[in-house]
Amino acid sequence: MDNNNFFSFPRVTMVMKREIMENWKTNLYRFIGLYAAFALVMVLNMWGMISGSSAQISFNAYCSNVMGSFIFIIGIAAIVYASNIMENMITKEKRISFLMLPATMVEKFVARFLSVTVGFIIAVLLAVSLAELTRFIFLPFFNLPESFHQSVLLKMLSLIEMDGEGVFNGRGAMGQPYSSWLGEACAWSFLIWSHSLYILGGSFWYKKPFFKTLGTIILVSIIFPTLIYHAGTWIGADGMHSLAEWLEDNFQWMTLTKLLSLGVALFTALTFFNWWLSYKLFTRSQVIKPKFRWL
Repeated sequence: MDNNNFFSFPRVTMVMKREIMENWKTNLYRFIGLYAAFALVMVLNMWGMISGSSAQISFNAYCSNVMGSFIFIIGIAAIVYASNIMENMITKEKRISFLMLPATMVEKFVARFLSVTVGFIIAVLLAVSLAELTRFIFLPFFNLPESFHQSVLLKMLSLIEMDGEGVFNGRGAMGQPYSSWLGEACAWSFLIWSHSLYILGGSFWYKKPFFKTLGTIILVSIIFPTLIYHAGTWIGADGMHSLAEWLEDNFQWMTLTKLLSLGVALFTALTFFNWWLSYKLFTRSQVIKPKFRWL
């Protein structure tokens, strides 16, 4: 028997197994949806190549088109999964069942967190592999060059590496040098932070969390620039000119490498803050939710 009263991986595993068994239909439907989206992209792109004016497009171009569609699908699916982190708390009966499990609150939250992150990654890998197999099954029905008989997934990995070298090539704005890995780290930290916003939204709203979180982000993105504009109007042209001169005088030491490092540190800190706040919201979960509090 595990006597650890704070955190235990066996208890986390127990909670995850219970969640998988109780929600197997929902997980299966979502997996089928992912697989169908990936498979349709692969097959329809092959159909388009022989039915239109682009029949002579190379295998690299086909992989680029597929990769772009895959990135879009994975991006949307990732934030939808993240926003549904507390979907098992949507009804009173589900809340009672989950909160009464023999595990600590941190173990229950970690189990749900892993389900919508690691679980999503596993689902994507399986769905993409099955979509690749489906493409090979349908390949004989298309009059395509021999180059299409190789793996699309391996080719996409090489294209991603090439695109990364092209985008993060160590030369930034105005020719300032910087480490390529630092640019990639900054981009990934921003994406993970964006993902954490939907985990936070899903921990606050149980009903329709994706749309409520997305609406809140859009609202903030509209209000914030408006406030900045009005603040600039209130300061006036002379004040803005003085502020610009002050920034120029005091931030000459800021190189692109330092700016990217600051971005990585900032987005990483904000990500951990969102995860911590999501957990704190979960610890305050109640069987009977106060009206107008959780909407």
